[in-house]
Amino acid sequence: MKDPMLPESEAVHDVLGVGFGPANLALAIALEEEAEERGRDLRRIFLEAKPEAVWHPGMLIEDSLIQISVLKDLVTVRNPRSRFTFLNYLKTKGRLFEFLNLRDLFPTRIEFNDYLRWVAAELHERVRYGREVVAVSPVPAPVPGDRREVELLRVTALDLLTGQTAEHLTRNLVLATGGVPCAPAGIDLRPGGRAFHSEEALLRLESDFPDANAPYRFVVVGSGQSAAELFHHLVTRYRRASVTATIRRFAYKPVDDSHFTNEIFFPEKVDFLYGLPDEKRRMVLEDCRDVNYAVVDMALIRQIYKDLYQERVLGRERARILPYLHLEEIADWEDGLTARFRDLLHDRELALEADGLILCTGYTWRKEHPLLAELAPWLEREPGGGYRILRDYRVASDAACGPGIFLQGFAEATHGASETVLSLLPIRAGDILDSLLTSLGTRKSVAR
Repeated sequence: MKDPMLPESEAVHDVLGVGFGPANLALAIALEEEAEERGRDLRRIFLEAKPEAVWHPGMLIEDSLIQISVLKDLVTVRNPRSRFTFLNYLKTKGRLFEFLNLRDLFPTRIEFNDYLRWVAAELHERVRYGREVVAVSPVPAPVPGDRREVELLRVTALDLLTGQTAEHLTRNLVLATGGVPCAPAGIDLRPGGRAFHSEEALLRLESDFPDANAPYRFVVVGSGQSAAELFHHLVTRYRRASVTATIRRFAYKPVDDSHFTNEIFFPEKVDFLYGLPDEKRRMVLEDCRDVNYAVVDMALIRQIYKDLYQERVLGRERARILPYLHLEEIADWEDGLTARFRDLLHDRELALEADGLILCTGYTWRKEHPLLAELAPWLEREPGGGYRILRDYRVASDAACGPGIFLQGFAEATHGASETVLSLLPIRAGDILDSLLTSLGTRKSVAR
């Protein structure tokens, strides 16, 4: 018996993905290969709010490198024979031998973004751009009595070009919407103001600070890779600008990418971490923070040191790094701003005036995704807050909720450091694909 509220002609998708960044691109590849190689063609669609495929446009700095090998692309570690590998992208673009001749497996952000766009173009039939998902609601099963069984999910998307909304029905939902830019406690950014998050850094620099020879005053807040990249970019791009980096520690700290530590990104470490008691897992994750948080690639640290040394050789003092500063307040006006810091070493206040301030203070992944608010009565929660996420990245739910709800990037607390980076995207996509096939009544497809 069908729900009388559903039009007979309305298609029901086996899986609907929200977001079409690297995480859901990796899943889209897995689904495409499942159809091409094994004939199991799930009805699928992805909805992306951006007007086109682009990866962190605010941080596409020239010569800035990604921090993982090209062999950890969207598919190679799951299926090295795939037509979607980075190496096949290079072959298609006619740059394979030139890239190999670089003797460096770490491409620039710009080239890796082009690879992602190439993959997205190959899968263009599976995605609708300019569609912002605004609601996910339960579709009740037609059962007698007061039972509250959910049969499907109704996903409402706003067309950002036309302003019209459309509804999609799905048996499974995969949310890969990325993190939300965050600021230090008590800091509110004025929309369009002179202080902005690194998420929009290059876009704002190009629009608001177009003159490379102007004596702008910049402040960069943060101790991690993005902060260091932007500090280096500002020093070298704006040759007459005053550029100040403020960090909370003594100096930039290099990322720990040593061989043994880097094994935290091995697939089997997800099983290891997921199986640990909560307090033991937190201990391991804290011990491995130097692989990802508030750390900088050693080659970039070396380059910044050379930059500052060269400034001293030239007798200039326009670039500096100020340690042990905690941002407490920003007064942002039309013609400038004042940033007030707490000097943690000397326990005093310090005020810096600037024309532009960039917050490189990272992202946060909400414990309870706002799009799941209407489904909350059926979803299980962790004692400390947030939804309980199973090993296959499915949100745990009671038996009355039939659809599968998967989260990509939101399970670092249970699945480990690989959750918010590129390293294991293909493996995670394979895990989700296996779970989808199992729930839809077909056998597992990926040999693991």
